[in-house]
Amino acid sequence: MSSSPFVDNPFAKREAYGRNSLVAYRILVPLSWVLVLVVGIYYSVHKPDDIENGHRLWKQGDKHITPFSQSAIVTGIYWILLLLSQLNYVAHLFSQDIALVNAASTVASHFILNNLFVFAWILLWVRNHFWGAEVILAANFLSQSTAYWVHRPLPAFVHFPAVAGPYAWTLTALFWNGAVAVGSNSLPARIVANVFIWVLFVVGYFHILVNQDYILGYSLSFLTLSLALKQFAIKIIALQWIFAFTIFAVFFVGSLYISTTKYANRDVLFRRIVEPEATDRERQPLLDDH
Repeated sequence: MSSSPFVDNPFAKREAYGRNSLVAYRILVPLSWVLVLVVGIYYSVHKPDDIENGHRLWKQGDKHITPFSQSAIVTGIYWILLLLSQLNYVAHLFSQDIALVNAASTVASHFILNNLFVFAWILLWVRNHFWGAEVILAANFLSQSTAYWVHRPLPAFVHFPAVAGPYAWTLTALFWNGAVAVGSNSLPARIVANVFIWVLFVVGYFHILVNQDYILGYSLSFLTLSLALKQFAIKIIALQWIFAFTIFAVFFVGSLYISTTKYANRDVLFRRIVEPEATDRERQPLLDDH
């Protein structure tokens, strides 16, 4: 089998990766991470020079208040934690342990593509091209959804920085950016948002429950907390922040419960998981043939 990432499908699930693939990942993964870091920092400090009405990255959110606006401080902290965890993920691509390298390489192509999408989204967002930015987010969501369902299970050092963390951000950003694109901050729009916030909840909790994914759950908890705090600051007498705090609590408590069961080696009903005896494990393939 060819090991070139330009011949084989770079998004396919594989057990091992050839030299050419690893060389490509070790170059493109850190470069794409640096690209997001540099562009994110630049536009957090500067507004675009090529248009008159552009705004800085976080200032743009304050200029366009919607029922899905998030706190710049809380979401900013989330991104700092995510970028730091991604630096650790990148480091594993250069590990001497081939098992760690293969684990990190599993979603390397999706990680690179995600960074390119984030780069494109930033350029469009700060320049007020909100519909174009929404298309980018939708395409990124589809890519990340593929990575999430195809490449599992993954170790935590890969799952959060390369899959769950970006996936949670893209899901919430779809609603935030979309609300900005339609200019929704009127009373009718806020009523519609009171319904759509539960779409966010259903999509998020479906992933958490089906995969028992507390990492994605904690990621969504953080971002819905950001949403709740911002909505409370915008309009105290409103349902949106109440719903957001409720969803945050359900995400957090559910994730805490799932992570506790996994730590205690129990199932979702909190029954102890008993490992099969060695003889049973040896007989299992034979039993499965009948």
